[in-house]
Amino acid sequence: MVDTPHGRPFGSPNIFRNDVLSRRGFLGTSLALGAGATLGSWPGPMPAQAAVGGDLKIMAWEGFTLDNELKGWREANNVQVDAAIISTQDDVHAKLIGGSPVRLDLAEYSQGFEHFYVDELKIVKPLDIAKVPNFTPENIQPEFYNAPTWYWNDTHYAIPWVWGLNALVYNPEMTQPIKSYKDLLAPELKGKLTFCDDTIATWPMIARIAGLGPKFPNLTKDEMKTAFEGLGPYRDQCRVFGSSNGDVISLFSSKEIAACFCVWSGTPVETAKRGVKTIYAVPEEGAVMWCDAWFMPISAQNMDTGYAFMNEAISAKVQAEVCKAVTGGAVNKHAPELMDAHTRALFDYSDLQQVFKKSPLQGQPPRTSDVYATYDEWTQAWTDFKSSF
Repeated sequence: MVDTPHGRPFGSPNIFRNDVLSRRGFLGTSLALGAGATLGSWPGPMPAQAAVGGDLKIMAWEGFTLDNELKGWREANNVQVDAAIISTQDDVHAKLIGGSPVRLDLAEYSQGFEHFYVDELKIVKPLDIAKVPNFTPENIQPEFYNAPTWYWNDTHYAIPWVWGLNALVYNPEMTQPIKSYKDLLAPELKGKLTFCDDTIATWPMIARIAGLGPKFPNLTKDEMKTAFEGLGPYRDQCRVFGSSNGDVISLFSSKEIAACFCVWSGTPVETAKRGVKTIYAVPEEGAVMWCDAWFMPISAQNMDTGYAFMNEAISAKVQAEVCKAVTGGAVNKHAPELMDAHTRALFDYSDLQQVFKKSPLQGQPPRTSDVYATYDEWTQAWTDFKSSF
């Protein structure tokens, strides 16, 4: 992939744009290399379901389309998947708003977009959860089952299926072990720190180091101002700004930086391919969790196949495979036992409650509010921060 930001350039904010450079911003090359090393193909046809087959139109992040992981299932059920790739979350709702939404049978949303999509834009079909038989308390980790990001008013609107953490990454040859964000202010890191242009990862951590983490995403305007003012010492440690995950990986690989404030957990995998060791560390302040979910847009037509696709996406075997490919976490309780040791060790599946406690799944600032700083105001503050580099 090209190492450029997928968000819009500096300028006025717009509620139909999401200035989020995802952790998927550098998955293209790595997934092409890693996705082939799966745990095997689907052994045969899935249990009989109504009208499964035909053309399925989906929209997902690069590497999250399950091309390799569901190859056998597609062939066994005569399913042809037509996948459009998401660069930023606004790519999805841009296709669905208005009087003539583009046909999409399935798409993904990240946390924080649920009420915007369901209640405001009204572009999501409620799900018949009985048609996703793998989504049960017996199969799904309790932290992801019927959580309010995907389920409210006794209605399922989406199926969570893959998650991960964004946190500190550093080069151990260029700095002492980093155990706290305060360690980034060490004199030897002057000019060797960077930020990544990923707001889902960075905004919650900005609030957290200001002592306002539990309040995020609902900070008042004054609290948001205080949080950004607290970045001053960290900004002074930086010489360059990482415009994408790929940019950060390149900066690590050229040894122009020793640490990144908050970035994708797969970064060490990518720098290792370039001969540079980096370490992903969850400091005492915690990490920032992300989670993606499949939803059925209002324009969906091949719904039975869409349900079957979601059902396979959360099966234990497919979960183990895709988590290896994208350096992600599984929602299926039984997936870890099918993972290789490295993928299983990415997260503490034996105590996910503690993982959530230290790195909670948080949404995004409100689109409109008379009390709290809005998404657009956060976007403008972030734009102003970037322009200071």
